[in-house]
Amino acid sequence: MQHRRSAAAEHTGDPVARPAGWRLAMFVALLFGTALAAACGDPGKSAAGIVIAVDAPAGEVTGFTLRTQQGETLAFVIGVLDVDGAAFAASHLVEHAVTLQPIAVGYRVRDGTNVVHRMVDAPWAAPST
Repeated sequence: MQHRRSAAAEHTGDPVARPAGWRLAMFVALLFGTALAAACGDPGKSAAGIVIAVDAPAGEVTGFTLRTQQGETLAFVIGVLDVDGAAFAASHLVEHAVTLQPIAVGYRVRDGTNVVHRMVDAPWAAPST
């Protein structure tokens, strides 16, 4: 069976015969893929360690400092928190600061600031004794 090239393929020298409207279909697919990637957002980063300071003006936790297992100190602000499953609210950070029980955080960097979106207990990140 022999394939016949379209008039457009013959005119442009394109060796592949493509159905009419393929460019529109490719554009729509690219646009949909870009929109889907934007909707999913940045998967973010994670860190684990102990809470060494809590920022709580007027009693509401707005940020904290975490010392990671590698000894790095990271400052965070509280964003919109995912508190389903094992995740906890920002107010629970005070207990972690007092007991030095480790936590793991999920965060995104926004305008150079680490914004936390999820926090969980992380017993596996406890310093070895």
